[in-house]
Amino acid sequence: MRRTKYRALLLTTLILTVGISGKVAAQQSPKDYTGAIKKYDTTFKGIGPEVYFLPPPKTENEIIEDNYTDKKGFSKEIARQLLFQRLLLQLKSTNNMGHFQYLMSPVPSNTSAWNTVIDNQRKAENWIAGYALANEAGLFSIKNNDSSSASKFLYEALSLANRTDNKDDIATINLNLSNFQLYHGDFDKAEENAQKYHTYATVSKSYVEQANAWLLLAMARAGQGNFKAAENNIIRSAIPLFNKAKAYEGKIFAWEMLAEIYFKQNKFTEAQWFLLQARDLANAKNLSGELAEIEYLLAASKQKDGNYKVAVKEFIQAAELASNENNKQLSLAILDKLGEVYLTLKDYPSADQTYKAYTQLKNELYN
Repeated sequence: MRRTKYRALLLTTLILTVGISGKVAAQQSPKDYTGAIKKYDTTFKGIGPEVYFLPPPKTENEIIEDNYTDKKGFSKEIARQLLFQRLLLQLKSTNNMGHFQYLMSPVPSNTSAWNTVIDNQRKAENWIAGYALANEAGLFSIKNNDSSSASKFLYEALSLANRTDNKDDIATINLNLSNFQLYHGDFDKAEENAQKYHTYATVSKSYVEQANAWLLLAMARAGQGNFKAAENNIIRSAIPLFNKAKAYEGKIFAWEMLAEIYFKQNKFTEAQWFLLQARDLANAKNLSGELAEIEYLLAASKQKDGNYKVAVKEFIQAAELASNENNKQLSLAILDKLGEVYLTLKDYPSADQTYKAYTQLKNELYN
């Protein structure tokens, strides 16, 4: 029921904004809105307060502009939540976690409870169960926005895993650490753990694992400002490996990452080209999972490039795709940017309708 209401709200907003596009309310000349001043002698220079007109009330358009000014600070939080959503998709449990589910009954609900179950395995020198549980505790902490505990648990998992010869699980923990550090902007450490994951992937001879390692290295290096190396890591290393494995989803994601690297350099034409390749491949292979994100990035690049009318069309397309996926966080990001474009175009009615939909969805997600 909630999903139906959400989709109806989003689609109604899009229909309204398209239908009223281009209408702008007329401005009125300044005047005495109080009606209190009947006579004003401009030649009087005697003692007493000066007569002045109170400022007129704000117009509807000025109120709309103020609304968008007030919400600018929250745009960073929306972007952060999109990155967080992506991070959660990259995290992995260790291969052996299924064997130790019985040690988590009931499932620990806080840091103290996780520490207890991990300590029990450490005291018994059961390193295998210990690292599996510590990794799981790290994932739990990430999902609950406890970064300090997440880092502690993941490094403890790595320490315990290194006492074993389970190279697959050691690689998984390095993968989790690298993704976690990328999200927090700790690019030096992210590269260090990505390099360890890459070493494992090379030995494992898995094309997909090697390609994913190159993606991690690329994003860490882009974060450090080493854009040329990051581009080469994807174009010359990751994508050919995905091609060998016929891993089309990985290749689509790699093109998205490459576009984001060009975004950081304000190279919007290049970003758009790779996003179009990603969209074409997704449609050709019926891989719809990334289409909403691709369309959103395309629209955002058109907005940055000053191509506002095309940006509106692509944001609306992205909104429909995000609605079909029930991806509310992405829908909020789209409404945030779409409203800004309408405001830039001075399409105040559409900007107002979009702001109302944005506010309702924001309150639902962040209440």
